[in-house]
Amino acid sequence: MTRSFCLALALIAASLSGAQAQAPSKERAAADYEWVFHYYMAYDNNLEKCGQPIIKMLKQGITSDKVVVVVTADFRNDEGMQRYILTKDDQKMTQLSEEGCAEEEVLAAELEWVSNHFSAKRYAVVFLNHGGRLGEMSYDERPGKKGGQKWLFPPEVGTVMTKWRKSLAGECELFFYQQCGKGTLENYHAVKDAAKFVMGSQTVVGAPNYYYTKFLKDVCATPDLTGKEIAALITKHETPNMFTTYSTFDCEALGDLPQKLDAVLKPLLALETVKLPRGRKDFRPCFDFKPDETMFDAFAFLDGMYAANGVDTAPLESFKAWSKETLMTGHRVSEQQVEKAGGWCGYSLYFPMTRRALTRYTESYPIYRETQLDEFLHKVIDTLDVLRKKLVERRRAAAKKAGAGKR
Repeated sequence: MTRSFCLALALIAASLSGAQAQAPSKERAAADYEWVFHYYMAYDNNLEKCGQPIIKMLKQGITSDKVVVVVTADFRNDEGMQRYILTKDDQKMTQLSEEGCAEEEVLAAELEWVSNHFSAKRYAVVFLNHGGRLGEMSYDERPGKKGGQKWLFPPEVGTVMTKWRKSLAGECELFFYQQCGKGTLENYHAVKDAAKFVMGSQTVVGAPNYYYTKFLKDVCATPDLTGKEIAALITKHETPNMFTTYSTFDCEALGDLPQKLDAVLKPLLALETVKLPRGRKDFRPCFDFKPDETMFDAFAFLDGMYAANGVDTAPLESFKAWSKETLMTGHRVSEQQVEKAGGWCGYSLYFPMTRRALTRYTESYPIYRETQLDEFLHKVIDTLDVLRKKLVERRRAAAKKAGAGKR
């Protein structure tokens, strides 16, 4: 069975079991919250030491009876996950038997538990952990069962979150990738139906981060906020040493992305071959996962491609204007990183160094099914293959010449 089919079966099973185990309780009937924040803390790795300090900072920020924080935490032990309920006057922890925080069905069950027990006008879901390759988020060092997943997969997380959002009486206002390197156009588009707004970072994110207490105090004081405003508060209160960039996107606008992106790619696809920008400056990555996956700032990459191929920039300038005016609703660069990232647009594009690195995602990421991005990247890889071949030939010729000189 495919991974997606297995996930579908698991979600159905979780839904049926949840109907019995999670019958509406007095707690749910009495709950009437302005905001519920669900922090999915998959810290079964070297980030475990950051877990309790984060929970403490979250608890200190809750000053209203109308705001609740639920933390689903997985730490470095074999005892299972823990669920923390943080309110103004209380903190409760429940020990869970489940250990597989990188299983999408486990995420689905936790989301369902949150909405079954805490009815709210608005929800936000924050994913804390490491980020890896393009398709890897929320690293689980020890899954707890043989063959268990070690990473959540963003497109499937998008599917789980979208289904959950539809079940809510309120609204899921914000999806926050609070982990390294998930700030690519591909990953934002993959969760466009999961919330009204999505936020992430183009590069490395620090830990434990320090925005929690001040952010929640602001929310408690003025709870009538949108996901866009919530994201702005998070970036406002984050300390400069904990991030490089944070950017927020309108998920409705992400639905218009395919046609907007194809218009930019059309002139490049019309070329028989594409030339690559020369010089390291044009190809300075925001994030990479060696040896074959790299992410470049989208504007810098497209600017370089247009310039190297002598293409009229009108379509690109139109795309940039739409991105700045409609797609992106917030962007902050750390005061400590302006020299490095001050010119970045706020999101990256995935740059596979090999055909294999591209094809591992073309069937599962919606953006590749809905745009010509994969076709464009194949053309880029064709150019890379030619350059690699020439480099090998030059090295062989140099080695042969050096050998002849010794004789």
